[in-house]
Amino acid sequence: MDDARLAALLEDAVSDVEPAHRIGEIRERVQPSRQRWWYAGGGLVAAAATVAAVGLVVGGPPERGVDPVGTPTPSATPDEDVRAELPTLYWIGTTPQGPRLFGEQTFVNAGYGESQLHAVLRSLVVGTPEDPDYRSPWTAARLLSARETDDGIVVTIDLGLDGSAPYLGIEQVVYTVWDLLDERAPVTVDVRTEGPRRPVTVTSRDDLSVLSLVQVDSPAEGQEVSGSFTVNGMASSYEATVPWRLEDASGRVVRDGFATAEGWMGALYPWETEVDVSGLAPGTYTFVASTSDPSGGTEGPGPTTDTRTVVVR
Repeated sequence: MDDARLAALLEDAVSDVEPAHRIGEIRERVQPSRQRWWYAGGGLVAAAATVAAVGLVVGGPPERGVDPVGTPTPSATPDEDVRAELPTLYWIGTTPQGPRLFGEQTFVNAGYGESQLHAVLRSLVVGTPEDPDYRSPWTAARLLSARETDDGIVVTIDLGLDGSAPYLGIEQVVYTVWDLLDERAPVTVDVRTEGPRRPVTVTSRDDLSVLSLVQVDSPAEGQEVSGSFTVNGMASSYEATVPWRLEDASGRVVRDGFATAEGWMGALYPWETEVDVSGLAPGTYTFVASTSDPSGGTEGPGPTTDTRTVVVR
């Protein structure tokens, strides 16, 4: 991709920049983590009585079940309670509206003295999502730095974009930072390329034009379940209705229902439902959540979906 094309795409990422938010509290939230976490005997053990705000592994050589670049192996997948404290990394998925971002709570491995901010963004740039339906546009990229300044967060990346949706690579970084800070502070992304560089600063975005209109936050991809399990996520769906179904390995629907989100206009809203899997044969199933489509596909692009694979014990 030539520099002119990249610059045009990056310009699209900041078409709605607004005045900067406050930055006063950011410093405390992006300092190097001193909390050591590790997995032992299938459980999460903390080295002190308190736990960090996000699930980071800090230390030297990777412990059991932890990938050196920060991607969890299946043996290190946290249980539901632990996962609720993990940072959310944003990845690209396919929707009827085109490529959009999907959030995925992810176990991150941080080096000793590495800030939470740097560890999370490194995992985003060099890692891969757990859900095979998601992808990243960063290929052969390197995170050079991630730091806070008086004007916001500044992230520098050595270019590696596959060209399919480069502007969403910028959005990935921005939304991941915002989720980590729990604040929409200004984020400047400096993508290093051959030729002139043009750092991009984003202070606000229209979620409904960037994020998938339905998202499953929990359970994790491949999580084991039994009896019943809770599913939750975010959605912007007609009349706050979030239809769902559970399919077996052949695609047959074995359970279905709907959840009601907390709202449906102008934003994404939380939703939650219980799925009863008692009586189902052990095996792999796929949970599918979607936006409501009252037209039955006759109008508009059709429903947006997000899925999670679960293993019934």
